[in-house]
Amino acid sequence: MAAVEFAFTLPIYLVSIILLVEVARLVYTQSVVLYAAEEATRYALVNYDATSSDIQTVASDKLLGLDPNNLTAIIVTSPVDPDDHTKLVTVEVRYQYVPLLPIDKLIPLGDADGYALKGQSKGFLTEEIPY
Repeated sequence: MAAVEFAFTLPIYLVSIILLVEVARLVYTQSVVLYAAEEATRYALVNYDATSSDIQTVASDKLLGLDPNNLTAIIVTSPVDPDDHTKLVTVEVRYQYVPLLPIDKLIPLGDADGYALKGQSKGFLTEEIPY
């Protein structure tokens, strides 16, 4: 009798554990993508003359533990207002999350290759004024 109960409940426990691991990985990946965007924005705020490629390099270096092959885009916009020399820096990091097991076939919320994640951060800065 116990073996029959075990046979019925084991798949439920295994699926629950697998889904828990995938959700934890998804949350970790989303938080790292957001962290990379925030750190790149912070770098741009500290370094007024930083180029877009410098900011993109900082963002890609901050993707801790993620596969760089799944990075789809790092978009940096920093238009300068000609009147007061201020600029609004926006950094957007896009990443394609691929699950360990093919649960995206069971839960078709993403693309064919996984789930698209995005982290975005904005910062406002003024030109450095010499004293």
